Amino acid sequence: MSESEFFLYDYISIYSDERYAGRIKTIDIERFFIEVLAFEKTDSLKFSKVVSGEPFRATGYLANAQGGYAFDTLDGIEEINLIEIDIPLQMNMELEKFILAAAYQIAKRYSWIVDERREY
Repeated sequence: MSESEFFLYDYISIYSDERYAGRIKTIDIERFFIEVLAFEKTDSLKFSKVVSGEPFRATGYLANAQGGYAFDTLDGIEEINLIEIDIPLQMNMELEKFILAAAYQIAKRYSWIVDERREY
């Protein structure tokens, strides 16, 4: 899928705690996304999937204590403490259920927090 196929309206954040102190090894989260959630790895720490005909993606980040991040590339990142799942513009009930289920699976596996934002 190309970048132009994603029409981001909002996103769900999944993070380690309020200070972003807990981290996951990159190899562990990659295995989880591919083997458990059945996502396709599209780039370093970027994963995508099509549900109900709508593409969406998730990206892992290494954020600072305020949850901010800046990067030119995700190559070489060995640990992450934040995952963002993009919410496609064309949301439907099946896709919403899948995205929320995936977010809560990640949170449960790593004892992280889900911030649904609920603006979509």
